[in-house]
Amino acid sequence: MQSTTERVGIRELLEAGVHFGHQAKRWNPKMKRYVFAQRAGVHIIDLDQTLTLLGQALDFVRGVAEANREVLFVGTKKQAQIPLAEEALRSGQPFVAERYIGGMLTNFQTIMPRIQYFKDLAVRVDETPEEDRTGKDWFALNREYQKLRRNFAGITEMERLPGAVFVIDPKREELLVKEANRLKIPVLALTDTNCDPEVVDYVIPGNDDAIRSISLISRLVADAIIQGRGEEAQPDERPVPPVIEDATVEAEGQEVSATNGTTDAPPAEPENGATVVPEAVPETEATAEPEVVVVESEVVVEPEATEVEAAVVETTTEVEEEVVEPEVAAEPETEESVEDEARQSEDTEEN
Repeated sequence: MQSTTERVGIRELLEAGVHFGHQAKRWNPKMKRYVFAQRAGVHIIDLDQTLTLLGQALDFVRGVAEANREVLFVGTKKQAQIPLAEEALRSGQPFVAERYIGGMLTNFQTIMPRIQYFKDLAVRVDETPEEDRTGKDWFALNREYQKLRRNFAGITEMERLPGAVFVIDPKREELLVKEANRLKIPVLALTDTNCDPEVVDYVIPGNDDAIRSISLISRLVADAIIQGRGEEAQPDERPVPPVIEDATVEAEGQEVSATNGTTDAPPAEPENGATVVPEAVPETEATAEPEVVVVESEVVVEPEATEVEAAVVETTTEVEEEVVEPEVAAEPETEESVEDEARQSEDTEEN
């Protein structure tokens, strides 16, 4: 079996931002031994210790899964709801993602009848036909169902107290941690620099505000549970809190739209090509015929125009020739007169 160091290293922790702590002014002095340095007023967590303690926590979780006990995933802050619920569903574990009900652990025997009532109510809502989902009674039933779904949807399969509790931000989930400590239930938690590590049995020092950090640690815990049980949980129709259902529906819608965009585009090109080419040929042929006719008519008209122009040109040239001929004929007359005058002048001089 691979160790934690082989499956995830310092580089993966750095890329996920696990090393970022809280601001120095908000820290808990009890976390001093897990702080590596301080940069720009923010504590940097020692990832060497994180990697070592993470390996110990995963070994413990694997042992809990091998003993056929459950691990309760708890993370109610907004950043942790989706990734924590996804990993809990993948590993088949109960989870609390929206609201932790006080006494869920210490008063579990009282909570159990309410969980059973919620399961029966979910069956009634699912079996109600569409045409009957109107009226005052239906809206009251649905309102109660949505309220209980927010509180108990993630723990419907938890029939006894869990063997361990995995917590994101033990400071925020202080009530749950106190109940677990009172019942001697081991707590492993992603602990930031503003938390108290003494109330946690298996501390995993790291950033509990970044989604990537939460996703990485939650995935490793879920993988350890699956390894301990030997198989991944089969998907079933477990009810989920409204926030998880909304996120799932939105993600599925985005995937469908992306899939339609990628699958419809390629076939559309040949389809358009196949339909446009045959249609374009007859259109061009149909349009070409009238154009040819028009051209022929123009060709027929052009000779007429040229004949008229040629006749006009001929007439103009004839007129020009007529005008020029007298001028040319007049020139010899003037020359003869000049010669006569020259001869007369010569005769007079001789005399």
